[in-house]
Amino acid sequence: MKSNELEPLLQFVAQRTGTRLSRQQRDRLAVDLEHQVPEGGGAGYLARLQSREGALELARLLAVVSVHKTDLFRDEPQLEALGEHVLRPLVALGRPLSLWSAGCSTGEEVATLLMLLAEAGAHKESSVLGTDLSDAALSQARRLSFSPEVLKRVPRPLLGRYFRDGVLLGSLAERARFLQHNLMDRPYPFANSSGGGGESAFDVIVCRNVLIYFTGQAAHETVNSFVERLRPGGVLVLSTAEPLLDPVAGLTTLRLPGAFFYQRADSTPAARAPEPLPPSRASSPPARPSAPRPPRPAITGEIPVVLTPEDEGRKLFELVLEWAAAGEDHLETEAGLRKALYLAPQLAGARYLLGLILERRSLQADAASEYRRALAILEAGKALPSAFFLNNDRLKQACRLALGRVRVTG
Repeated sequence: MKSNELEPLLQFVAQRTGTRLSRQQRDRLAVDLEHQVPEGGGAGYLARLQSREGALELARLLAVVSVHKTDLFRDEPQLEALGEHVLRPLVALGRPLSLWSAGCSTGEEVATLLMLLAEAGAHKESSVLGTDLSDAALSQARRLSFSPEVLKRVPRPLLGRYFRDGVLLGSLAERARFLQHNLMDRPYPFANSSGGGGESAFDVIVCRNVLIYFTGQAAHETVNSFVERLRPGGVLVLSTAEPLLDPVAGLTTLRLPGAFFYQRADSTPAARAPEPLPPSRASSPPARPSAPRPPRPAITGEIPVVLTPEDEGRKLFELVLEWAAAGEDHLETEAGLRKALYLAPQLAGARYLLGLILERRSLQADAASEYRRALAILEAGKALPSAFFLNNDRLKQACRLALGRVRVTG
């Protein structure tokens, strides 16, 4: 197929998924379309995709660019914080809870959330909705049956309690429902079929490792739509590779041990839920890196604490993450990240976040440089551990995707 026929088709698929197609996704689509579209038939095929009659064919193409590789209990620190500090306080309210796994792939996250609810003692009428744009992925998800490889992260006690031969027990599986939905399409699903009011909103929406594939505008619109579907005090869970770099009306940052979440802030949070923490920062970060502080003198009876430059860098990075999550000024966040990297150059998470900010400022070459350096640190196994960026495999994936974006658009 000639490039003047192929490019409009690629652009349409990108628009319908909200993504900047990576080079690999473009190549997969090109091979697929080469076999589907007769020579000279690109315009007619595009018109069909844009029509109601072409809906099934469009869904097939969208599935070609979708990524459906996941497992249960991925990113355990974040899940632990979700279960202990969000779900348990909500369970204490004594009513059924409604959760949504947006971009649920083949059902691993839905099964994980069902187990977290069960472990928290949730009301038996609590439910989890799983949505995905791929009908093929949803067909597999509905079985809630998983291979030993996919189940490898599930704690052994939970595996024995909730699975038989890799299949989730019916008492939990019956609390799941699935729906085909593209996050680019409105309206968004409701928590039940009533269609409005507080009872139709979700207590928790989980959308992890989905927005990293989206354009900045598509991601921002998606988060705004999530806010509309959250109960007052409800919680939005994104992956650590998807910090909100722009403020979102109605959301405040909820900082917990090992995780950042986002809470709809127009009401009192659930009982016993931690209050959203305000961003704490100096009024103006240093314009240039300064030398590490000397150890403070010991007070009588106190053991002096000596922080290394790397420790200082990690602590500063945690603080900067608060600013970014709260939608603070990008230039100030950038200055703080650069100082953290001066103190601790092997903070791959800080390099990745700096790349995101530079990309938002259309500094594609500078952003690509930071993504490449972060990826090199990760691949060499030299990344310093830092709170909230504990899953190096996911961070590698995010860096590769980001490099694909800036190469295609740069």
